[in-house]
Amino acid sequence: MPTLLVRRLALAALVSFSAACASHGASSPRPNRDVLTQQEMLAGHFITVGDAVSALRSNWLNVHPNTLTTTQEDVVIYYDSNRLGGPGELGNINVRDVRYVRHLDAVEATQRYGVGHSQGAIVVSSHD
Repeated sequence: MPTLLVRRLALAALVSFSAACASHGASSPRPNRDVLTQQEMLAGHFITVGDAVSALRSNWLNVHPNTLTTTQEDVVIYYDSNRLGGPGELGNINVRDVRYVRHLDAVEATQRYGVGHSQGAIVVSSHD
């Protein structure tokens, strides 16, 4: 009789564990903190990419101290691979005209676009 009880308890534990794993796997995926999609921006009722980035990913705009140079740079904005300039340019881009916005840290931006990206880059793309 005790063996039957142990088996039932083991089975109950296994079923509970399986249910917990299944419910955890069904949860929505964590958002990528380096990407902001058009869907996220539209859900927030933002008109410009600048407003969306300021509200949803403000850390992308923070200037980080750079001990290697004496001048401070801003994050550089690219729109479909064209360099636009500084963060103020984001206010000129309508959310409906973009698919996603991606943040590149200083290393990624320098590897992709060359020197002059000590604060990284924000890449706005109108296509996938």
